[in-house]
Amino acid sequence: MASHPAQERIDRVLAGTASFDDRYIANHAELAAFIDELRAREAIIAFATGVWDLFHIGHAEYIQKGKSKARELYPDAKHIIMVVGVDTDALTKQRKGPKRPIVPEEERRRVLGHLRSVDIITPQYEFNQLYGVVRPDVQIISTSTKDLPENIDHIARHCQHLVNLDPQAETSTTARIRTLALDGSLTAIERVSSKLLQVLAEAKDELSP
Repeated sequence: MASHPAQERIDRVLAGTASFDDRYIANHAELAAFIDELRAREAIIAFATGVWDLFHIGHAEYIQKGKSKARELYPDAKHIIMVVGVDTDALTKQRKGPKRPIVPEEERRRVLGHLRSVDIITPQYEFNQLYGVVRPDVQIISTSTKDLPENIDHIARHCQHLVNLDPQAETSTTARIRTLALDGSLTAIERVSSKLLQVLAEAKDELSP
């Protein structure tokens, strides 16, 4: 008997041979059913979510370390599956302001798809909605996240273990944006200053007796 396409997709995810299309699940009802099937195959579900704008080494290390922490908590697990949520462009503007994200949603998803530590990618359409959808065994959060719920129990009640990680790099997306903005401002000031000096020099020549 031929395998069901959904089962073949799960086989590929568990084997680490899944394509991006296998791993990206936009529909949350489908995601919940998929996770149930993974659990039936003795998989432990770890989960992290974020914007992942201007992706840098700290993001990659955060996801990898989160998956490693899940393995430490479940050393005998047959599979550790890392589910990563990515905020939509609309949600990112709500959270971070009208000028964010710098990198569009589709590209941010694709970048995550290139990480070996990421098994499933799913969009987050509303603030904090994915905790209840994924119901992870291990929830990864960051001490640097400014807009987590004030009552952390909101997150903790949806998972078995809550792992709070420090930032995994010296840099951050916000810091990089500030640096780029400052560099751009300094360049603009230099251009204006140069032109102003030229205008002053020409005016001085014209006014000279």
